[in-house]
Amino acid sequence: MNLSVDELADRVTAWCARHRVVPANGQVATATTVRTLRYYRSTGLLDAPTEGGGTGYGERHFLQACAVRVLQAQGLPLSRIQSLLFGRRDEELRAIQQSAEQGTAPDLPAAAPPPASAAQPETWQTFPLSPDFLLISRRPGFQPTAAQLQAIQTVLSAPSETSN
Repeated sequence: MNLSVDELADRVTAWCARHRVVPANGQVATATTVRTLRYYRSTGLLDAPTEGGGTGYGERHFLQACAVRVLQAQGLPLSRIQSLLFGRRDEELRAIQQSAEQGTAPDLPAAAPPPASAAQPETWQTFPLSPDFLLISRRPGFQPTAAQLQAIQTVLSAPSETSN
């Protein structure tokens, strides 16, 4: 299965509607949107896609998103859901999905706590190069040297080469 993020969102929404999985918190939308899935991805609830360009979502992503929705229907906050789902195998995620299909509460054995890096959302650092350009890094603690910044600025200020 190789779904786009739009197709994954539609598939999760349809599954939830079919099995009457509705988040208990009124502040959470009933439909699963692309924005929702991207948020799940940024918080570690959803694995990265296997391909770029908005595709590369498969069965595991579907199971992860459905499991999140099932646990939201139980009234759990996302922080608790993250700790419950971290490191789960596909079979365990499928069992959560099947519990909703059968109308029973999911049976979740204790999960190992996520490592500190997984519990934190992705952070990005920016370094101004000029009024038109920024250097962006998601590497924790990255600090470019003055020489690196100068070398990048030199490349950016050089006339661009165009082929005719």
